[in-house]
Amino acid sequence: MLKERDVRPMLTDRHIQQPTLTLRERGVQLTLRDRAEAAFAQGEALLPGPEFHRARVRLNEIRERFRARLRVAVVGRVSAGKSTLVNALLGEERSPTGVTELTFNVTRLRHAEPESLTVHYRDGRPSRQRSPDELWRLVAQARHDPERLAELRAVDWLDLGVPNQRLARFDLVDTPGLDSYFGEESARTLRFLGRTGQDVHTATVEHASRADALVMVFASGLAESEERLLEEVTGAGLRAVEPMTSVGALTKIEYYWPACPDPVAEGRRVADRLMTKSGGRRILFELVPVAGLLATGAAACTERDAADLVELSRISPSLLEARVRRGPYFASRDYADLPVGRERRAALLRRFGGYGTVLACALARDGLTDRAGLREELLRRSGVVRLGQVLTEHFGNRADLVKLDAAVQEMGELPAQPALLSQPGQSGQDAEPWMRWRLEEAADHVTRLRLTEHAFRELALLRRVYDGSVVLTSQELSHVLRITGEYGDSPAARLGLPADSSPSSLVSAALRQQTYWAGVDLDAARGAATAETVRTVRRSYDLLLNRIGPVDNRPGGDG
Repeated sequence: MLKERDVRPMLTDRHIQQPTLTLRERGVQLTLRDRAEAAFAQGEALLPGPEFHRARVRLNEIRERFRARLRVAVVGRVSAGKSTLVNALLGEERSPTGVTELTFNVTRLRHAEPESLTVHYRDGRPSRQRSPDELWRLVAQARHDPERLAELRAVDWLDLGVPNQRLARFDLVDTPGLDSYFGEESARTLRFLGRTGQDVHTATVEHASRADALVMVFASGLAESEERLLEEVTGAGLRAVEPMTSVGALTKIEYYWPACPDPVAEGRRVADRLMTKSGGRRILFELVPVAGLLATGAAACTERDAADLVELSRISPSLLEARVRRGPYFASRDYADLPVGRERRAALLRRFGGYGTVLACALARDGLTDRAGLREELLRRSGVVRLGQVLTEHFGNRADLVKLDAAVQEMGELPAQPALLSQPGQSGQDAEPWMRWRLEEAADHVTRLRLTEHAFRELALLRRVYDGSVVLTSQELSHVLRITGEYGDSPAARLGLPADSSPSSLVSAALRQQTYWAGVDLDAARGAATAETVRTVRRSYDLLLNRIGPVDNRPGGDG
């Protein structure tokens, strides 16, 4: 068997002295993903033979997670409106709501054509393809059929593939809840399923910790204080809750109405207080108020709904609001002064809620009477459009970097796992020293990306900005977010220019920004933290100019 002194020179000559990859090879510009794939391949090449089988399996698990679509887990307390929020983001009802037997399971939603559903079980049986309708029937019949009940109790998580373009950039993982203790109704359902509140909590933490990013769902009223809402999330045992990988949604703001005439404004006030006085900025990039019921109602709005809302908009606003405030009576009583019958009023109330019904009628009264226009404005007012924009920009535009950051961390942990070097019946502690050294070298090909890739310096800069270590003006912060890829990776997106901008326009804009940041670099009063920020930002513009390439009559100098 080769000893460490025999292997090291051979590996140094073949692998270590050669550069991992350059920005351009033979005129081909490589992406971050290209360079990461090459690093994984070089690491795997150092682990040949059966003695490294387990290590190769683990390396490939990490690589496959990097290759997969970004996974965004939606987490929060039970009844915080997580499934409603998922459906609002999708613009259709896909995640189980109102069926507690299923909402106590994890549901992963991903883009797929045609639609598919795979049920994964806890008892070791193979996963099974089902149709969604068949699954709902299983729930309905389980209480009367012992065989179906046994299958329902064994369900672990659901994998739902849907032809929804909003899932093209990332998968959504709807988790059951962070609670360990439930009210009597939920407790009865859990007993029926043979589970405990701790089972639900453990499944939520397990699946959320596997995700690349988080949407933390807060519902005001589910805790005695806003500070307690944050504590329940930060103390739940989730991995790496930080602004780089976490955004928040303040849900159910429509229920501020009628106590608050403008629940959206009240939602913004509560969100601002959570982010500032309660310390939310330490863990969240942004907290978006969302009226989930309004959003799902708007997405499902029919021509009949729109026509009924237009009819109701013709009566006095004060009369309409007085009737809607009566809740169940609005849906069940006959009113001679209302032009829409009680059955249709009940349907509107179920779909839009009281606030949504009054708001939709106000919009129709102002001239927005067509279904498409009404639906679009209700979605915008619900806050779900803004939340979707944050997910796309903050997570989707940096998907490869976010996943690679997690992969680098996991690869760095490999050498500390002796079991990866063991054979059946052998302890990992018995592995030859050269084997352990080889695993360290294999991991190093991926972990060194943190030192060689400028994107990781940008990531470190963003973390300093989010935790308050760096103080920037609002305009400087906007430029930092843009040049680091918040709004897209193309040169035009990183410069805030139209997508069809000419190369010369891109170069001019980049040089102007470099000149500005060079001036900041000369300002000694800004401090050492700002100086480090400036170095990172200027290097980002250097690399961007390199991507744009040579341009005729390009001005000289780098600012």
